[in-house]
Amino acid sequence: MAEQKKPENNKGSADQLQSPSFDEIKEVAFQNVGSMLKDLQAFERAIQNEDIAEIYRIYKGKLHEELKKTSNKNHEIDELLAQKIHNSFTQAFPFIYHVQKVSPTINYYQLGTYYRERPTIAIDASVPEIFILPKIDKEWREFAPGKRDALNKIENQMDELDANLIAAESEVEAIDEQIKEIESEKASVENTKGLFNRNKTEEEIEELDNKLEALEEKREGWLPYIEDKSKTNKQKEQLMKSHHDIRLKQAIVTKEFRLIQQYFGSLKAMNQEIQDFLTAYLDSAKGGDRA
Repeated sequence: MAEQKKPENNKGSADQLQSPSFDEIKEVAFQNVGSMLKDLQAFERAIQNEDIAEIYRIYKGKLHEELKKTSNKNHEIDELLAQKIHNSFTQAFPFIYHVQKVSPTINYYQLGTYYRERPTIAIDASVPEIFILPKIDKEWREFAPGKRDALNKIENQMDELDANLIAAESEVEAIDEQIKEIESEKASVENTKGLFNRNKTEEEIEELDNKLEALEEKREGWLPYIEDKSKTNKQKEQLMKSHHDIRLKQAIVTKEFRLIQQYFGSLKAMNQEIQDFLTAYLDSAKGGDRA
């Protein structure tokens, strides 16, 4: 009998039939490359025309990662975006001055000119975003004109320290007298202890010991004010320094708020004007300098 042939395994052939044809693969690749070229050409036109809104749209959204890296290899795009928003911002607010370049996209600005001037506003051109520096924002909230919470806290601590220094000696003397009386009472109770009243006497002694312990603890709290004057003086010096530092911060913040009042009317109005500027800057057909 002739040997029957086994059916051939056609799995590979089936897979090939189900896979895209070479022409289909070629078409997809062509479309992908074409799309990338269109994005790159649009990006090129946006840069040529200084169309900032379009640069942000393409660069942050559609542009291929490798093209982003290549086009911004030496921070060319960063520098362009930073310079354009800087020009528009300082033209819109000529009383705000550039003071520090932190990175290719981040710059710091100060409000007006005054003694002890410092950066207060930052622009991050990569987002883009304009914001009050976090440290400044914290100080403006804490030391705004009329707010004395920080000063009151330090002043209360200084008053308490002075009161404790004055009261310490008399308080220790009074506590020593109470301790002496209780110890005398305890000795008297111990002398009357007998077989039939032992439990009651021990309860009285325990109660007196608890009072002595509480007084000793209280006495320990007062002793540093008498025995370690250098420590308390150092503590007072630290409080005075903190008080001086807070007053200096309040003086600087008060001056900054006067400038805000002069240029904007209020802090709320300043924040609104800056955000309105940013919105107009991004919504404009071209991100040119704001007139």
